[in-house]
Amino acid sequence: MSLKNQILLIIAAALLAACGRTATVTQIDIIPEPVFQVQKEGSYTLNRDIAVATSGLGQNSPTAKYIMNSLRHAHMRPSLVAQSEVSDLDLILNDTINPELGEEGYLLEVRQTGICLSANTEVGLFYAYQTFIQIIPSDVLEHTYSSITLPECTILDYPRFAWRGAHLDCRSQHFSVKFIKKYLDLMANFKLNRFHWQLPEHTLPGQQGDSTAETIDSTDTEEDDTEYYTDEEVAEVVAYAAALGIEVVPAEGMTLVWDNEAAESTPKDSTMHIVLARTSLQAGQNAARAGKLVVMCPDEYCRLDYYQADPRYQPLANAGLITLAKAYEFDPAPHGTNKYVEQSTLGGQCNLWTENLENTTEVEYMLLPRLLAMSECLWSPRENKNWSHFRKKVELLKMRLDNKGYSYCEGSFTPLFRASRVDDRTMNIAIETEVPNTYIFYTTDSTTPTRRSQVYLGPINLKRGTHIKILPVYKDQERDSVYEFIIK
Repeated sequence: MSLKNQILLIIAAALLAACGRTATVTQIDIIPEPVFQVQKEGSYTLNRDIAVATSGLGQNSPTAKYIMNSLRHAHMRPSLVAQSEVSDLDLILNDTINPELGEEGYLLEVRQTGICLSANTEVGLFYAYQTFIQIIPSDVLEHTYSSITLPECTILDYPRFAWRGAHLDCRSQHFSVKFIKKYLDLMANFKLNRFHWQLPEHTLPGQQGDSTAETIDSTDTEEDDTEYYTDEEVAEVVAYAAALGIEVVPAEGMTLVWDNEAAESTPKDSTMHIVLARTSLQAGQNAARAGKLVVMCPDEYCRLDYYQADPRYQPLANAGLITLAKAYEFDPAPHGTNKYVEQSTLGGQCNLWTENLENTTEVEYMLLPRLLAMSECLWSPRENKNWSHFRKKVELLKMRLDNKGYSYCEGSFTPLFRASRVDDRTMNIAIETEVPNTYIFYTTDSTTPTRRSQVYLGPINLKRGTHIKILPVYKDQERDSVYEFIIK
């Protein structure tokens, strides 16, 4: 190849890189699962220069500013235009209330002429945008796209429960405001709206205490050797959360009793009693029958300081096991719940105590991906939940978590068995793990399985009394130990 042609190729490659990638989205998978979603035959191509129109929403409103800033972080070049007829993205605050959407619901439409997000409130528009972000490619923060083609679709969505919370213990360990903002960002991405902030006991208005505990934040470069939060820091967190549609619910300034039945918290400025039901769903239902408003957070589903996989292969955690699959079973008001009790159930929250955690990476690891299960359990209609579909969505969403630099647990690789009788001596065995695309190698002759052993391809018939050993392999790595079972 001549030098001239080589130079032309280099120039062409540089121009191509400058123009960015192109992408065509064919499948829409959202966490939490929307109320209603339908894809159509058409499409709309969104270019890097994106025209944004607002209707009923001030251009300087927190939501408009958030969206414009977020689009810039996604390597787009947004500009505000006056007319929706020439826009790519319409942000519409309804002038006539749509009762179906309520306070937090939204309508997202990808039409052949553009994209429209509409809601009754700013927080509804904010949630519509969080859904939009999940539709576009997961690596938009890392790569520049010159065009993204989206399928024509309609998504109508609103939450099942009003209280969708996440708790963080900043009493056992002190975390920087910077990390707390990252925690809030994660909550907002998945439409959680109550941050239960467990503050140090001496963090009270106007108090400037001393401490020797070290702030834990692996991403911070500035030293911070205090364990209290100043008035200014608390105000900063509250304001930041409010811009994300999140209400901060501090433990300080409340009477808080985490007892064996339930915890009653009474804000100083309110006579409303809210019971945080930790022991069991039944404890919460008993409180509801007694006339209390209830936030369900039973330990068996909601304690994210419990192990989420085989403890032998996990960081130190509190005794107990809540896998992603177990967390996904959580329902604050299960089918058949008394209507009065259901009406008194505000929602639920996950709780994360941090006495065993050494840094923010471990906090994120314990939080994810179980926070995604909590999100879907609290937002989505019960009938729209589907474990098989959810776990596939989690695998896709891990790429977004990677791109944002979050730490997370891959999941539990403990084999899950489904056995059905073939005859008096034989059982049909189906095996899977919590994590899709896991290879399962097994033996039935008492030898230890390796990656050269028989690979599980589908349900198998085994005689009762058979000793089966299983080795899970994921992303070309052996995960956890060899599991042994006797077929009975």
